[in-house]
Amino acid sequence: MGLIMILLRGPLLVALSACRLFKFNCIFTVYPGSQKDIDGYLPPGFKWAKHLASGKPFVAGVITTGNGLGRGLVLAVPNTVEQFKADRKLVGNIMKRLKFTKTVTGAKTIAVAGQGPRFFKSHFPYEQPFVYGLKGRVFSVVETVERVAEMHNLPRAGTTVAILGVGEIGEEIIRNLEEKGYRALGIDIKITETSIELCNEGMARLKQADLIVVQTPRGDDVVPYYENLKKSAILIDDSHPRITVKPGEVRFYKVAIGRAGVEFKPPLPGYEKYWIPGCVQESLVVAESGTADMSQEEFNRRSKELGFFAHMVDDR
Repeated sequence: MGLIMILLRGPLLVALSACRLFKFNCIFTVYPGSQKDIDGYLPPGFKWAKHLASGKPFVAGVITTGNGLGRGLVLAVPNTVEQFKADRKLVGNIMKRLKFTKTVTGAKTIAVAGQGPRFFKSHFPYEQPFVYGLKGRVFSVVETVERVAEMHNLPRAGTTVAILGVGEIGEEIIRNLEEKGYRALGIDIKITETSIELCNEGMARLKQADLIVVQTPRGDDVVPYYENLKKSAILIDDSHPRITVKPGEVRFYKVAIGRAGVEFKPPLPGYEKYWIPGCVQESLVVAESGTADMSQEEFNRRSKELGFFAHMVDDR
């Protein structure tokens, strides 16, 4: 499909201009996880086409809504994070084409999935219309933690929240939770090819935590540590790929943000059609509020005013 859309790029650009009539607010760009994934997208005999397609976003879906707000266009690029890291020219071409598509469609913001923004930012200024997605990711987790705590009558001052796998996102989650009165702790991990390892201090923090937010590279990295969780602990999955082996006694929720009427057609891999990734949620908030310069707490407040909520998915 991507190859066909690239070959018919001219007519499709004309068709995309019709998006202005439907008030498309944002562009969301996704990419495959590995070179093997890219090869799998191409039919036999067309492996040569990946060089032709490289760096050229093509339409992969739409974000629809029943209330006329938040419509978006999903684009895909047949490139990997490794290529983003290494190839400044490739990133520049992708950003240029995304900006052009924004102009054609009338969209206000551009979001890029996963680790994309971090590596785009390492090569070029990552400024409007691009949104970084950090505030959306933090809102997704913090809102889920707050709703889980309310549901299970956990007081803020007496609840310990551990973030398993602390990076840029985890640090901001901890800061926002502490501002709200929670005892938030980070658990650093050592990443190996097939698993993660915790130091003695990290293991001690895991054992005492009431809520554990999993942000490991692979959701199932946490599975070997199930026996170290308190029986009263609650696990919150914010990993991609998600946890597939569910804990026996421990309660379990998946981070999933939604808004009435919003659907992805087709659904994103690993998501339900009505789950909104944090980077997209941030893009919609910025587009609809008209400002990107917000504190995290202000962003959280504005998100709820615009109708975003945690789905509270009990994923067992």
